[in-house]
Amino acid sequence: MSGWPQEAVDEICADAEIKIYGDGERLCSAGDAVDAIWIVIEGSFLLSKSWQNGRRFLYSFLRPGQSTGVLPVFDGLPAVYDVTARGHAAAIVIPGNAMRSAASHHPEAALQIISFLCRRTRTDYEAIELHAMNSVRCRIAKTILWIARGHNPAMTSQEIVIDPRISQEDLADVVCAARQSVNRELRGLMREGILKQRYRTLVILDHARLVRVAGEDEALSPVAQSRLVPVEDHLYPTTD
Repeated sequence: MSGWPQEAVDEICADAEIKIYGDGERLCSAGDAVDAIWIVIEGSFLLSKSWQNGRRFLYSFLRPGQSTGVLPVFDGLPAVYDVTARGHAAAIVIPGNAMRSAASHHPEAALQIISFLCRRTRTDYEAIELHAMNSVRCRIAKTILWIARGHNPAMTSQEIVIDPRISQEDLADVVCAARQSVNRELRGLMREGILKQRYRTLVILDHARLVRVAGEDEALSPVAQSRLVPVEDHLYPTTD
């Protein structure tokens, strides 16, 4: 909303509220009728979808500055994913009618929303290509780099510690691979001195080499590069 006119921001703030969520509390489930946008301000949320056969697809980890709910607010269709708090978390909740009103009355706001959805679409194209064309090794490297970018925004130290709540099972669900395959690739990266395991936590020892692994199958696109480059906390992007 940084490019919105102040009047539009004020209108949004007048209708928005902050909500606190406990660990495992669900904002919404896939298929629910949703008419609100959540902007994360503390903690993290998981976007996932499960099937009756027990398979789970983990789409993303939402961190402060990221959001969800934009599609249902503007297309009127049900929520795509389950959105669940991981640990203590908080979000700003904006009613759908407030967002639609801002877009209807303020062209600058509407253009910013369109730009946001375009970034999301490019990211989804990248995700399709990632799962269709990249090896498990490259998919794991890209996923770990993206997660590390959110949990270690400044990246000032040589070692980058991944959130211990993100398990190998979570990684397997993100990259759509068997847990055994993920474990095998992680062990290989550890033997190469790129990663190490500290208790139940993954640690990146060589960020530059992990970026090179992420580009082994193909040169990283501008979108992929932007998702892997470290950013400071206050610059952490919206869901893109």
